[in-house]
Amino acid sequence: MALVVRLNTAEIDRRQREGVAPLLDMPVLDALMQLPAGLPVSASSLSSQERKLLGHCPAGAVRRQGGMLVRHAVRPLRVDAAVVRSPRPTMDSLRRAGRFGAYSATSVWLDGPVEGAELLVMEAAVYGIGVVQGQAGEAPDLLVAPRGLPQPRHTAAGWLLAEQVFSELAGSDRVPESTR
Repeated sequence: MALVVRLNTAEIDRRQREGVAPLLDMPVLDALMQLPAGLPVSASSLSSQERKLLGHCPAGAVRRQGGMLVRHAVRPLRVDAAVVRSPRPTMDSLRRAGRFGAYSATSVWLDGPVEGAELLVMEAAVYGIGVVQGQAGEAPDLLVAPRGLPQPRHTAAGWLLAEQVFSELAGSDRVPESTR
């Protein structure tokens, strides 16, 4: 599995300066989405459940100023593409790639020969999943072009994926030095 991501360096720098931990709680992200980024919102306009959830945010994600809340947290990155590698044309590889279809363009990269890939290619075309075949020492062949998303919707699930990927990158020192 490989992901192509676009880093939000301003947000990453802000989080590093302020020590903001990754936001890995779906209900908290859902509550955060009730607040526009950078604009004050009266706490009394939120439900008691939303106020309770926002109280569980890591420091630096939301600021309280009097009776107002200001969301500072935004996605640290965007997942632009997901590529699943497979030695053979299996429906499992298509299913694994399809898990990311709501968040990014997706593709299956076949490392081996394409014999027997007809069903995979047809299904991939129906679902908008790209298929690429490439073997060592050869130029890859694009069998099906991935269908990109027109404009990805901003959802709590998509934000959670971004936070999970960011958490993995930050934990493995794969975040570029310019953002540290």
